[in-house]
Amino acid sequence: MPNETVLVVDDDPDILFTTKECLTKVGYRVLTAVDGSAARQISRDERPDVIILDVDMPVTDGHEICKTLKSDSSLKHIPIIFLHEKPSTEDIVAGFDAGANDYLAKPYDQEELIARVGVAARQKVAFDRLRHKNAKLEALAKHVRAAVQHYEQPRITGGSASGQEDMEEEAGKAMVRLTRRELEILQLLARGLNNDVISRQLYISPTTTRNHIQNILGKLGVHSKLEAVAYAVRAGYVDFVG
Repeated sequence: MPNETVLVVDDDPDILFTTKECLTKVGYRVLTAVDGSAARQISRDERPDVIILDVDMPVTDGHEICKTLKSDSSLKHIPIIFLHEKPSTEDIVAGFDAGANDYLAKPYDQEELIARVGVAARQKVAFDRLRHKNAKLEALAKHVRAAVQHYEQPRITGGSASGQEDMEEEAGKAMVRLTRRELEILQLLARGLNNDVISRQLYISPTTTRNHIQNILGKLGVHSKLEAVAYAVRAGYVDFVG
């Protein structure tokens, strides 16, 4: 049973009641708003997973409300389903141009409403997971680049090409001391995976993974996993995904 939050925006109290009742009975938490101002405030406060928005709203119509919500960086990822009585093709196109993710004609079939909300909610969950993963990878990329820059700093200030080659040769020798399994774990670390995920992917225990990582740090003479990845990237033994 779903437990996502749905915001229904409509100036018709009958539509608000029936839509809330329809979605509540299948497990959704349903919030309601009767105008654009309330819709924006509730969206900012509650961060709903799906917004159902009537096009024919007083004062500010659904298209403008949708554009306002989509222009807010904290709200733009929330899928919006337009409700519209007997929409024409031009109406539907205008709705998608305004930023809507789906369109449903009034009077709607309740099973269709539930199905469309379900699709939108699943898309939101998947997109949130992807954004979270990308944020983690971007953070890892920032740290690894900083670590690489830290290791390369003496070469930049030292000046000579032969000195740079000597350091690269030394890094390569250190990498050769790693076992095949340790190189495999280092590559997975460069992809931003944590110890538990690495253990599952390689079918080894978390303890074994930790022991391998400690061996990697010792052989490379570094103090953290990020430093180990940076060392391996510099030596050309690991491809960094960031």
